[in-house]
Amino acid sequence: MGAVGAALLARETVSKGIPTRFKGFGVADMEYKAGSFECDGCPNLCEVIEMAEAGQIIARWGDRCGKWANALSAPEVAGGIS
Repeated sequence: MGAVGAALLARETVSKGIPTRFKGFGVADMEYKAGSFECDGCPNLCEVIEMAEAGQIIARWGDRCGKWANALSAPEVAGGIS
């Protein structure tokens, strides 16, 4: 039932002309790459996981302080998928 409800809400939003972040069904043909690195910026030594789409980082998680997850809009810094 949750999926049906989400679909109904999405249809309602689109019918109002509100833009979405839906990338379309072509994402199945895009190249994605996952990677990880250990951040040594503090004593936590977190393993940061990241996902890249067409060579651009689109998601990061696993850091306890938010240093990497909150840095997606900033220019790429050390670490990361190569």
